[in-house]
Amino acid sequence: MVDNLSPILKFIADATRQDEPIPSISELSSQLGISTASVREQLEVPKELGFVEVRTRTGIQKHNFCLTRPLTLSMTYGMRVDPELFHEYASIRRQLEIVYWYEACALLEKSHIQELQELVERANWKINQNPVVIPMMEHRKFHLTIYRPLNNRVLNSVLETYWDLYEDSRIYFYRNHEYLESVWSYHRQMLEAIASKAYEKGYEALVTHFDLMKTYKKADLRQRFE
Repeated sequence: MVDNLSPILKFIADATRQDEPIPSISELSSQLGISTASVREQLEVPKELGFVEVRTRTGIQKHNFCLTRPLTLSMTYGMRVDPELFHEYASIRRQLEIVYWYEACALLEKSHIQELQELVERANWKINQNPVVIPMMEHRKFHLTIYRPLNNRVLNSVLETYWDLYEDSRIYFYRNHEYLESVWSYHRQMLEAIASKAYEKGYEALVTHFDLMKTYKKADLRQRFE
């Protein structure tokens, strides 16, 4: 495996794996044999990626590894270069949810089903308001809740990044009340299928739900970045 990590990233990774504290900048300078200015410069990368947090009083604090922040950062840059990149990412997200559906459903417990029920009810309440309230948070949580029990950190990060990009880009596929009702009727079907362990029916609802979103005219992403 090619190892192109900087000395700071290597040190932080090793300290995290061994559950050891990270020393001060001056101590890092001494241990790594590089100047304090170089240490500060190299620390900017793990800070930006969310691997560490640097504060005056508490020093350098490690964070558990999470791919969401670096993936979101990279994709946000990519979408500024080419907004159509979002649709490529959305395609990957769809396929992952489809592939992991049965495995995820088998791990869902009563508490998860209750959470999904509350999200569906809250979403339906929102879309029946006048004017309609877009249930973005409920949509995000509904999908993430289904796959969370898999405890697959990479999968979770990919899915979380999708919703971060979706919300940040302000892409609205929702055109009217009828469309929202249709989308959430499929979420209810998924919920009912999970609750009754009729996973095949839930799978069909998931796929149809994705197909419905694909058929709707997508917003022009380029306007978001101009």
